[in-house]
Amino acid sequence: MRLAALLSLALLAPALAQEPPRPLPGPRLHLTGKATLEAAPDFASISIGVGARAPTAAGAIDLTSVAAAKIVVAARTFRIEPRDLQTSYVSLQPAFRTVRDGNASEQRPDGYQATNSVAIRVRDLARLGDFLRIVVDGGANRIDGVNFELADPGKLEREALAAAVKDGLRQAEVIAEAAGVKLGRIEEIRSGARPARPVASFRFSGGTSPPPPPAVPVEAGSLSVSSEVELVVAIGQP
Repeated sequence: MRLAALLSLALLAPALAQEPPRPLPGPRLHLTGKATLEAAPDFASISIGVGARAPTAAGAIDLTSVAAAKIVVAARTFRIEPRDLQTSYVSLQPAFRTVRDGNASEQRPDGYQATNSVAIRVRDLARLGDFLRIVVDGGANRIDGVNFELADPGKLEREALAAAVKDGLRQAEVIAEAAGVKLGRIEEIRSGARPARPVASFRFSGGTSPPPPPAVPVEAGSLSVSSEVELVVAIGQP
């Protein structure tokens, strides 16, 4: 058995000796491609609501329910589809007021505070300012945010990623031409940070302040997406 093992090793030795050494990696370029693309938003997401206080829980809920119903009616008047309307927040809790007696103070019950908010997507951005004015006149006293968004953000992200790769390749071509060498194949592509998706915002809080002008001035602007990739490209002699 020992002789057989020695013979097997003797037969394998030439094969192992003939295995060619792995070639060392040649010169390579390490580059970072970047791109930022912009697009006009397709719609605005808004959280519109009303807060009210009343001596009883039912009274507070009734006040906010009436105002929330007016918000929905206004939305339908603007031809906003049912899929773009959703109740987002309903709350009811005891309210308190601070009573001072000399240097001491205490919290005493003061009815109930209710809130009812509706999430709305407005796709006709040209009429967004008029819509905000109508809901405020209808009793809404909370607009917690107006966020401008894209219907298909992934499309812009993919385009930005492709543009980042092209930017990296353009850099490689410039460097290769200046150095007098030829570009080889791409050995590695690695995406960088996740694309940023900034959202333009607008915030309004109503109350006893004077009403806004006939149309609330809101500018949609544009949204931008940035992508970054790392490239490794082989280079050779001219």
